[in-house]
Amino acid sequence: MPSQVPTRPEYASADDVIAAMAKGGVDCKVTLRNENPFGSDATCEVQHRGTTVANEISVLSTTRFSRDEVGDSIASRRSGPYGQTIVAAGNWFVWVRPGVYAYDMAAALPGSVVLEPLTAK
Repeated sequence: MPSQVPTRPEYASADDVIAAMAKGGVDCKVTLRNENPFGSDATCEVQHRGTTVANEISVLSTTRFSRDEVGDSIASRRSGPYGQTIVAAGNWFVWVRPGVYAYDMAAALPGSVVLEPLTAK
């Protein structure tokens, strides 16, 4: 896990992340939801500054995954051919598309940080 990612807040489900976004002023309409024994995922969209911003949310179960395993999942999205911009904290992360709006989404999720894509060296 990148050292700058806070250990809290942790969420039990993607719906909890969506509720936190709403509390932070971002009303994100769910377009896809998936619950499983390993955690939950959801995709939601918000109209922001004249653009549709898609947020792909992943929450990993703290009983099944260590912090390092959550970090491995985040790293796989930031590197390689993907180069995704991620908002993260605790046991969850959000892929924000387009990535330019990640800081706005992070502002609605107190305690989170933005992780820019990793570039090849």
